[in-house]
Amino acid sequence: MFLRILHSDLLNNEENAYLVFTKKRHSRPNRSKSVTQTTTTAAKSNYYNKFTNKQPKPKMSNSFELLQGPIAEIQKKYEILSDFVTEYNGKLHGSQRDRDPKTGLIDLLVYYEVPEGKREEVKQKFNNIVRND
Repeated sequence: MFLRILHSDLLNNEENAYLVFTKKRHSRPNRSKSVTQTTTTAAKSNYYNKFTNKQPKPKMSNSFELLQGPIAEIQKKYEILSDFVTEYNGKLHGSQRDRDPKTGLIDLLVYYEVPEGKREEVKQKFNNIVRND
């Protein structure tokens, strides 16, 4: 019987139920008053301003080279290509494609991006050095 009364009190009046359980009066100061929010516009700290880039990113051209051969030769070619791409402020990523278990030769697919208009220069420089070796 007590639980039914308590349950109906809870449904009808939460404040009375709170009073029964805790023997304290529960008040909700914002319940009857209209809630107004004040907004403050604080400036961002300098910490965040350090990382904002003021200049737009240059448009980039993507390309790839397939490097094949023994590991030492691949490393040399990769380093040469990496130097050229870095010279033009580009990015480079290599991904091993295959390895022949009999010969030990590997294929390395190297993706790179350089600023637009510089891709042909990088390819030409790389091919000139690779052909001469």
